[in-house]
Formats: sequence, structure tokens, C-alpha cells
Amino acid sequence: MNDKNELYRPGEPERLKKRRSVWLTAVCVIAAGALVLCVLFCLLTGTANAMRMELSAIAVFTLAGWVDIYLLTFRVAALGREEDHARRMLAGERETVRGRTELAARTVRIRKSIAVRTVTVREDGQARRLFVNAARARSLEQALGGGERMCELDVVSGYVAAFKVLP
Repeated sequence: MNDKNELYRPGEPERLKKRRSVWLTAVCVIAAGALVLCVLFCLLTGTANAMRMELSAIAVFTLAGWVDIYLLTFRVAALGREEDHARRMLAGERETVRGRTELAARTVRIRKSIAVRTVTVREDGQARRLFVNAARARSLEQALGGGERMCELDVVSGYVAAFKVLP
């Protein structure tokens, strides 16, 4: 019986893909709304209000553009990377590591990848540095209680996939 705390569930990539498509739809709706508003400004433009309509169109497109850039960068792309990572973690070959485990408080964002926290595992005088997805580190952090504890970790390519606190 496997009584380890799994950080990745089999349905996780599909759930992340759905969340990503929802955010992508939101980006498209914002862009389409900005376009509709600008067309409306063009239709309502006359000689008396041309300057105001031009400034309104610029403001709407600028605001919508920055919101879309933010959402594409920090939501859509991040969820895509998270989905790819979850697929690799579920499909990868697991290795078991045992030792005194400590979780670093600092989060590091790997360029064009996910945000991680460092896990240091010490056994027989040797230290091994692993990573855990920062979005999934809460359960490991609670299990360790802010300190060091003896753990058994399942690791895929240097990333923690599951853990069990040993007595």
C-alpha cells in the first residue's frame, strides 16, 4: 500500500489544460471587447468629438493590450508550463530518496519554466539538492513543520513527486 502524499494526480494535466483554455478565452474576450469599443468610437466620431474619440480608442487599446499581455504571460503561459511539468512528472521514472529533509523558504522562478523551492536531503554526511513545485509545496511544508524531518521522497528528474514522513 502506497501511503505517500502524491503531489501530482493522474487527472491534473487535463484540469490544468481546462484552466489554461478558460484564461485564453478571457484574453480573447478582452481583445474582442476592445476592438468592438474602438469600432464604436469610430462610428460615433464627428468633427466636434474627434480628439476625444481618438484618445478614448488609444486608452482602450492600451489598457486591453497590457491586460492581455499580463494574462498571456502570467496565467496562460504559466499554466501551459505547469501542465507540461505535470505530464513529465506523471510519466517519468521515479527514484526513491531517503534522508533528513529540509524545505527552503525562498521561491525561485526558473526561466521559461515553473517556480520551485529547494529541498535539501541529507543522508550519511552527503547532501542532495532537489526541487519541489512551489505551487504544490504547501503539503510538504506542513509535514516538515518548518524544520527538518526524516522523509522518503519519490523523485522524477530532480523534482519531488511524492513524499512520506518517516518516524
